[in-house]
Amino acid sequence: MKPVTTTPHPTPRIGMLLAWLAILTLYRMWILPRLGITLYVDEAQYWTWAQHPDWGYFSKPPVIAWLIAASTTLFGDGMLAVKLPAILLYPATAWLLFALGRELFDTRIGMRCAVAFSLLPFVSGLGLFISTDAPLLFFWTLAILALVRAMTHDYWRDWLLLGAALGLGVMSKYTMLAFGASALLYLLLAPQRREQLRNPRLWIAIALAGVLILPNVLWNWSHDFPTLRHTADITHVEGLNDKHGNPGEFALAQLLSLGPILGLAFIAGLVLAWRQRRDARMQLLLCFSVPMFVIVLAQATRSEANGNWAAPAFITATLLAVVFLSRLKLRWWLLALAVNAIIMLATYHAKDIYRIGGKPMPTQLDILKRARGWDVLARQLQPILAAHPDAMLLTDNRTLMAHLLYELRDMHLQHAAWKPQAAPHDHYQLTVPLTDKDLGSSAILIMQTDAMITAPAIIDRFSAHQTLAHVTVIEGPKLRREVDVILLEGFKGYR
Repeated sequence: MKPVTTTPHPTPRIGMLLAWLAILTLYRMWILPRLGITLYVDEAQYWTWAQHPDWGYFSKPPVIAWLIAASTTLFGDGMLAVKLPAILLYPATAWLLFALGRELFDTRIGMRCAVAFSLLPFVSGLGLFISTDAPLLFFWTLAILALVRAMTHDYWRDWLLLGAALGLGVMSKYTMLAFGASALLYLLLAPQRREQLRNPRLWIAIALAGVLILPNVLWNWSHDFPTLRHTADITHVEGLNDKHGNPGEFALAQLLSLGPILGLAFIAGLVLAWRQRRDARMQLLLCFSVPMFVIVLAQATRSEANGNWAAPAFITATLLAVVFLSRLKLRWWLLALAVNAIIMLATYHAKDIYRIGGKPMPTQLDILKRARGWDVLARQLQPILAAHPDAMLLTDNRTLMAHLLYELRDMHLQHAAWKPQAAPHDHYQLTVPLTDKDLGSSAILIMQTDAMITAPAIIDRFSAHQTLAHVTVIEGPKLRREVDVILLEGFKGYR
């Protein structure tokens, strides 16, 4: 698996790539405070996880919380510090993709892959938000690179790097487990590669990965496997008829995540790779892209599948697209980049564009609306909570709990989650449920107004109640945050 060509003087190109990634990263750090948003609910929840580093959490393994804990310890709890790990990990992944492209093909392909990846609509979107996809893609790319180098040179350092990348990848997101299936398929496709299955260094790498994953397995065991239950829930392993499938929507999301031209180039790259399927490099790219897309597409035919569930396949999909475009004139690659850059700029500056036109941006076109208004809502709730210091914050959904704990973090609120059922439904019900130990306690119940139909069931379990406020925040046309605030006294228990 050696490069096809050798670039005589790669250093200037490498310097240009590093400069590009640095400039793009600084631009994204600059634009974030200007978007008029706060954290998304998942980001706010991950921040609360980071306050108590552990080996696992209700819905995800622990790396995301560890990264946020490290970043906020160094730079404080501001929005940029919470998001910083993702902002840095995507360009780091682009750099690894450069190394992988150079390892498989040449410096030119590696450079183009890195730049193309940095401008993917998927990366432009998620690059501003802290999510488990950021470390997952980093460790997935690192694992492929380590596997390629280990199979080429059989150095201990590459095998151990493979094991570490696999273990930390699984500790980032369980989707990393799919790497094993793709790698096994790739090894089985050629007799000379099947010999690697007898290589003790491969099995030591797998053992190392197992050692790194073990603490999370033990955490899940001690907590009755909440993460496994949550994963089964969102993939609808049980109750497949609860929701209709969305295969067309999922397939379209994959193409849009790559960008219009790169998406089409990926399809053409698949055809090219199939025609050259005897080439070990093409086999690698097919094995690490097609199975992931097919598995999630099959899931999408049975029930809903999120557009990012096949995210690791974007690594080799980008490589396939660039390999195909490299056979055409340079302008096609530049056009693909230009289209994706325009998409990025239009997304980041949508409100500015409408402002120049003298009109507010329609709410239905605001893809960031879910992250707007929570800071304003929290500021209006702050004096109400401060006036009742002996009452704990009580909510019945994780969205409010996550946002309020983050936005009001300086208050260090006592808080509890309403949990009348036996099994927890979210992180807060697992870690801070209202229980019989809280009998007689007072609480301030905050509920979204559109969910107040369930409030009587909660109020009935307290001795007295008093409505304190109805708070409304209007963030734009058809975008409102409304909550009701009720003082509850004398918790009587759930029964």
